[in-house]
Amino acid sequence: MAHLLLIDDDAHADEVVKSLCERGHEVRWARTMADGLKLFRRDRADVVLVDTDLPDGTGREVLVQVRIEDPTTMVVLTSERGTIEEAVDAMKDGASDFVRKPLDVADLDLRVQRAMSSRRLATQLEYLKSRQARGASIAGLVGECPQMRSVFDTVIRLGQKTTRRAGPTVLIVGETGTGKGVMARALHYNSQRRDGPFVEVNCASIPENLMEAEVFGAERGAFTGAIAQHVGYVETADGGTLFLDEIGCLSLPLQAKLLTVLESRTFRRVGSSVERHADIQMAVATNMDLRAAVDRGAFREDLLHRLEIIVLKMPPLRERGSDRMRLAGHLRDEICREYGLPPRPFADDVADLVDRYQWPGNVRELRNSLEQILLLEDDPVIAARHFHLRGRMMAPKRNSATRLAVSERDIEIDIPAEGMALQTVEDALIDRTMAMCEGNVSRAARMLGVSRDQLRYRLAKRGA
Repeated sequence: MAHLLLIDDDAHADEVVKSLCERGHEVRWARTMADGLKLFRRDRADVVLVDTDLPDGTGREVLVQVRIEDPTTMVVLTSERGTIEEAVDAMKDGASDFVRKPLDVADLDLRVQRAMSSRRLATQLEYLKSRQARGASIAGLVGECPQMRSVFDTVIRLGQKTTRRAGPTVLIVGETGTGKGVMARALHYNSQRRDGPFVEVNCASIPENLMEAEVFGAERGAFTGAIAQHVGYVETADGGTLFLDEIGCLSLPLQAKLLTVLESRTFRRVGSSVERHADIQMAVATNMDLRAAVDRGAFREDLLHRLEIIVLKMPPLRERGSDRMRLAGHLRDEICREYGLPPRPFADDVADLVDRYQWPGNVRELRNSLEQILLLEDDPVIAARHFHLRGRMMAPKRNSATRLAVSERDIEIDIPAEGMALQTVEDALIDRTMAMCEGNVSRAARMLGVSRDQLRYRLAKRGA
């Protein structure tokens, strides 16, 4: 069932209303533009059916006003003398359909159903875009450590200083799982291009022989299997942001084409001689050392120079201090919302585990671990024993001392938090060695790597 608003002063409009109601729709009816817009503002409609000629205005005026107030509402224009030109103009203004009178209710019902499908898609798209934008808001990102605050400050500055027509290329570097894609979305949604498309491409996932056509597009017949014209990612991102992840996987010939796009904002489809304009902002990411790739001839130095204008360095999770537990709580709550699960607190031992674990998979590994626990464990509290981690753990922290392992002879010294004099460390090492050698100065000197006279001098200096 659709909620319809019919705005029409036609003598047979009441019959149309009756027939549409019989087909299960809820229909409100107004004879004038003023009354119709009043009804629309009081109670939104899924589809507005409006005649092009009204006593106090035109259907196109209604169309424009409805599109301004609710872009997801579909508008179908009807007309006694509709021409092709009038229909084309109406579609350009945003009408979902144009119907000539007299109205056939069965045909009109099909058009209403088609308009409803379009409305659902538009509503879903708006929801996804708003959800993605909320997730990419700087205010919604977790990060209080100095490295992340620096990244956030740079993103905010870029959003304030770049314009709709211009924006620098941004290189995002960091280990796998540190959130490079999240930061690319933050760049887009905190810029003046936020209403344009955000197109994400993982260069490592596309076969090399298809990469050029996928990125730049291809004309029909450009290569075997190209049975139709193909629009590439560069064109798809027009007016928005193109994010190329794993940029280090691009071949050298494609790197040259990408450099052209960055420098002149132009490109050519595969199989075409026509130069096209690329109105895009570019963000790229890598977990590679691109300088090392340049040295071994796998990456173009001129492209790297072009990419290094703005560099965002994403720190690994193990270096983010207290952010780790903040992220754990944020991700836990996010996962619970996604699956409709009740919130679960952390046990006291989770903070120590999160702090000591090296997190080789970074934020992605933390999220995956929490998702597994929340879906598979029934305990009301998340404890350290629920984490099935395969990486290295750092040594447990001591309350007031740091343990120093000296050489390979298993000599350990506890250094208090307030520090320790070097002489104290030396004295402890000499005493331990002399005890092991049962007072034999020659043997102890050999073990300590000094001469017998040097050791005697140190013992005498201590008054031993």
